[in-house]
Amino acid sequence: MTAQRIVIAMHDFFRGGTERVSLTFARAWLEAGRDVTILCGATDGGLFEQVDPRVKVVVLDPPVHRGLLSRFRLGWAMGAELAKLRPDLVFLPGNFHMPLARGMRRAGFAGVIVQKVSNPPLPGGVAGQLIKPFYRHFAKSVDGFAAMNHGLAREVALLAPGKTVTMLRPPFDVLAAPVSAPQPRRDVWRIFWAGRLEPQKDIGLALTTLAALNKIHPAHMTVLGTGAEREDMERRIAAMGLGGKVTHLTHVPDIAPHYANADVLLVTSRYEGGPAVAVEALAHGTPVVTTDCSYLVKEVLTIPESGTVVASRDPGDLAAALAAVCEKPRPPLGMLRPLAMPFAPETSARAFLDWFDTLVRARVS
Repeated sequence: MTAQRIVIAMHDFFRGGTERVSLTFARAWLEAGRDVTILCGATDGGLFEQVDPRVKVVVLDPPVHRGLLSRFRLGWAMGAELAKLRPDLVFLPGNFHMPLARGMRRAGFAGVIVQKVSNPPLPGGVAGQLIKPFYRHFAKSVDGFAAMNHGLAREVALLAPGKTVTMLRPPFDVLAAPVSAPQPRRDVWRIFWAGRLEPQKDIGLALTTLAALNKIHPAHMTVLGTGAEREDMERRIAAMGLGGKVTHLTHVPDIAPHYANADVLLVTSRYEGGPAVAVEALAHGTPVVTTDCSYLVKEVLTIPESGTVVASRDPGDLAAALAAVCEKPRPPLGMLRPLAMPFAPETSARAFLDWFDTLVRARVS
């Protein structure tokens, strides 16, 4: 018995890492011979055109757009479609989608539901303690959790006792051959930052770090991304006198040349399940300096040449770490690229399918 019919349940097609991973999985699982359907509330967000045309897409009618309580309505609304699709397994691609499972169960779906854990399950401090009972309540509707690193797997196992929890690497874009060999150091150090301009990613810290770095050595930062903090970022750049030291790009057809052209990738996130950009940078031979935002960065930055995880969020400490990387010769591509290979899409997709099959067999036995 295998998970032959798989439904990927998505709210929409916003340009986030969770949604991109879902599209990668849909294509890979289809090519592995499975029947794959994307079930979504709406086609908003910009990634809909990137769905492999061979993958079936079912959009709720009427659509359910993102809103304050939309995820709770969405799970119930998806229940009627699941009765028609009759999947062996429903895949929830991230923490954001966890409330859907409760709605699906209430609507009568009795098949296997799994969730990929893409970020820490709870926020820190008092907020996390307040949310914990709700997390455990929703976890009851999920059969299995796939955490993207060992640290997250330990956290989820404590929060959802009795549930199947495994560690499975997500698929990142690491197989494409680098467009060129990493560039040698230049007089002006080149920093690359990529992500959504949202509080989680903390572009403000990246800018203050760049200012601190320029007190050590001339440096320029390319920022790739857009989001709610775009106008605030532009005001900060002007106020800090960084106008000539920051290039902002909202979208590029291919990110690979930017990895290859950078001396180092800077990650300033407050928290992450695992920053895909860090793994992709390594695949292109680019070292990484990152905040201590994820268990994953400690699991992949395993040699000195790969970069540094900075324990504090002090701009001076981050700048010092960037300088330490940029003052050294660029590591050869063959040294860093192997660190990213466990995230190759085909390897990840196959591991998830093997896990799905185990859960489906257990359900019918």
